[in-house]
Amino acid sequence: MRKEFVLAAALWPAFMAGAQTSVTVVSPPATSLTNAFYAANRAPLQPSEFIPLPIGSVPPQGWLQDMLKWQHDGLCGHLGEISIWLDKEDNAWLSANGRGKHGWEDVPYWLRGYIQLAYLANDPKMIAEAETWIHGALNSQRPDGDFGPDQKFDDDGSRDLWANMLMMFCLETYYEHSADPRVIDVLTKYFKYELSVPDDKFLTHYWQKMRGGDNLYSVYWLYNRTGGASLLELADKIHRCTANWEMPGDLPNWHNVNIAESLREPAEHFLRTHNEAELEDTYADFREVRKRFGQVPGGMFGADENCRTGYSDPRQAIETCGMVEQMFSDELLTQISGDPFWADNCENVAFNMYPAALTPDMRALRYLTAPNLVVSDAKNHSPGIENGGPFLMMNPFSSRCCQHNFSMGWPYFTKHLWLATPDNGLCATVYSPN
Repeated sequence: MRKEFVLAAALWPAFMAGAQTSVTVVSPPATSLTNAFYAANRAPLQPSEFIPLPIGSVPPQGWLQDMLKWQHDGLCGHLGEISIWLDKEDNAWLSANGRGKHGWEDVPYWLRGYIQLAYLANDPKMIAEAETWIHGALNSQRPDGDFGPDQKFDDDGSRDLWANMLMMFCLETYYEHSADPRVIDVLTKYFKYELSVPDDKFLTHYWQKMRGGDNLYSVYWLYNRTGGASLLELADKIHRCTANWEMPGDLPNWHNVNIAESLREPAEHFLRTHNEAELEDTYADFREVRKRFGQVPGGMFGADENCRTGYSDPRQAIETCGMVEQMFSDELLTQISGDPFWADNCENVAFNMYPAALTPDMRALRYLTAPNLVVSDAKNHSPGIENGGPFLMMNPFSSRCCQHNFSMGWPYFTKHLWLATPDNGLCATVYSPN
């Protein structure tokens, strides 16, 4: 799916100096080259088409800077003051033994955007707040290598690893900013722990089984920095135990966030196998859901909580979580495939759908946003909307996930405006002032 041409611009110093620049159509850089400055895919992984830059490498300007400032001053920047799930007292994410309250997805959902926002704003108070949670996670590693809240399922005693997948994104951002060697050490031990878990006890239940691709991403992230051979064995295990997102003409699950987040898993595994059929499976998943439920402008699809047969018109909604996860998938798939298709879709969601989910001052949000339901009322629109209750109202207390997870939308978007190329160059992949 790699396109024949990309757009290349004059050197970055020329931009900074205000010099006259030109844009030229050129052949893509050869992926046989190795970038000397950033961690690209190590062999035997598929060579990197594009390579992400550390957070802060791309300073936002103009309207994008305004968006980030409103997010800083609004709900994301102050969520710790009002969210009960971010209460530090007896919080399992700050516990050395993994015991305590609120030990699931809420903290790392919020933190992965909040920490990037803190670094972009260079805000000492926010950085200190973010790193309190980071240090808590780093200090929670147990002798077997596991870390974070010790959450086990009641029915079979297996470990719930889903929230750890999110926290690893936070640790990676922190490492790219600080080069703290504890991150490498903690992840190395943790992945040895994961490798030791029998398959029948690994990724056993709904959320983690659907979203194993997030775990796979972090395994590659560490492999590209250490070259540990056992990490490739773990990558195979994760793919083996994750839900099958390579089903011809179907998906393993129709939950809107699972789709937006997990459709990239086959493309991630393609990096390991070099089997282009797996890369095509990600495109096929994207097309399949939009073929059935694509009557929503702005790069998304109509699902409410879950896509439902017979509910495919513009009255159907999409979760705010689904929007930011689709943007993130688009950003990662641009790196994997080198295809501007994914960057275009990221822009489509970011410019035409995501802003409608938030109040202009970013002090509140909707759980669901639908094109033909434009009034943020507190009525129950079920069963036309699958969710029963006031899910269209701008209320930060009405649901757990979206008020925490939306934080990554604009920071990750900013991070991916530019990507490094294998020949030590830069590519403008998504367009916004910076």
